[in-house]
Parts: sequence; C-alpha cells; structure tokens
Amino acid sequence: MVKIRWTGAAGVEFTEGGKTILIDPYHSRPGKFEVFFGRPEPKSNVINRYLEKLPGRLSAIIAGHTHFDHVLDIPEFAKHLECPLIGSNSLETLMALHGKPGIVIVCKGGERVELPGGAAVTMIRSRHGLVLFGKAPYPGEINPENCLPMKASDYRVGDVYMPKLEMGGTVFMHAGSANFIEPEIDGHHCDVLFMCVPGWKKIPEYCTRLPGILQPKIIIPFHYDDFSSPMSEDGNARNLPFQDMPGFLKRIAESAPKAEIRMIRPFESMTV
Repeated sequence: MVKIRWTGAAGVEFTEGGKTILIDPYHSRPGKFEVFFGRPEPKSNVINRYLEKLPGRLSAIIAGHTHFDHVLDIPEFAKHLECPLIGSNSLETLMALHGKPGIVIVCKGGERVELPGGAAVTMIRSRHGLVLFGKAPYPGEINPENCLPMKASDYRVGDVYMPKLEMGGTVFMHAGSANFIEPEIDGHHCDVLFMCVPGWKKIPEYCTRLPGILQPKIIIPFHYDDFSSPMSEDGNARNLPFQDMPGFLKRIAESAPKAEIRMIRPFESMTV
C-alpha cells in the first residue's frame, strides 16, 4: 500500500516501505508581488519544517517541468538531502546555477528510471496547458547565464513530462499541466491519475481522451489552489478563480464512468 498526499500546487508525496518520493515539491509559495515584480527564493524555514515531518526517508525527487511553481524549492531540498533528481535539461541547468551540476538524471522522454526501494518512473513526454491568453507561459529553456535569485519568468518550462510512477504495486500518473501528447500515452495505463484542473477548457481532449486512454481506477483533481497565497498548517489555501470545477468534474465523470473521482485537501493522507 502507498500513502499519498497532495502537498499543494502540483506537489505530490508518495510513501511506501519507509521511503518517500516527491513530484514537483513546492512549499515556499511566494506572494503575487514577489512573483510578478521580485525574485522569489526558497524559504528554508518552511522547507525544513516540512522535511521534519516527512513520513519516510526521501529517496527521489521528480520534476515534470521547470516553471517556478514546480522547481523553485528543489535546490533547497538538494542542500539537505542526497537523493536522485529526475527531470529535464532545464532542471540540470537550474541545479548547476545553484552549484550542483551533474546530479540530475536528465531525461529526453520515454526513459524508465529505476528508483530506490523497487520503485520506477517513466518520463512520458507531454505538453504544457494553455493558460495565459491561449499560450503556455514562459516557453523555452532556463538560461545557464541567469543570475541568482532568478525572476519567476526566468523559470522557463523546459521539456514537459507526465511522470508514470510505479511504486508498491500501484501505478500513478501525474498530469501536472492540463495537456498531453496522445501518441506518447498510447499503451500506458494507471491505477491513479492526478489531473491538473486550470486550463482544462483550452484543450477539450484533455478531459475526454486522457482518462479514456489511461483507464484509471481513481482520478484526483489537483493544482487548483492559488499557489501564490499562503497555506495554513492544516492545509487550507485559496483556490484559483474561474476554473469551473463542477464542469471539470462532470466532464471527466462522463469520460471515465468507471473511475472513482476523489477530492482530497492538501496534506490529507490517502492510502491506495
């Protein structure tokens, strides 16, 4: 059995057999002024507080893409812990800027990476959702000549993946942005599918085709919280506006009538 927790934004925590794997851990949650006009930095006190309560020994960190709300905190995690980092060339550039070159397992798409404890992740190529004026924000690669701390806009998207994590006999897929590449997911199936909500209307096939192809038993909507607002100790945070959650839930229920749709709050534990 695997214990999972949604930790806000696209962050998900997976624990089994005393080992924990993180996808897109993001806890610093800089405010809107800092995001749009400043240079957001990881908040070490917030990250340390989270690590003190980590349910298992951290055995891997996976990044689906390199926007700030997915990777801002990863260099701070790497200061305290030695574990595999799996992601794109842009993640490697980010870690090199922080003085830790060569520690990322750089993927191009399709690789299956064995992880400690018998887990494995397949980095399936994907696309970012169309969320701002019908476009994916901050395209391109992180510039290796950037100065730290970087602006939020310097965290370019890089290559985008939909990680497929196999752990404890369960298959999880993490759609950290509301888009996909159909030929890349053909032949893949999962037990649990995490689906990013914002932007779902811009890509109609995201709700109609993705669940049908992957055939999940459980669908968990996520990444709908306002990630530039603080989160309380009990996991309460504001949600992003204009998402039409009822419409999203109706659409995926129609597309995957056999799947159970579970709404979970940040930091609420769930075992599958």
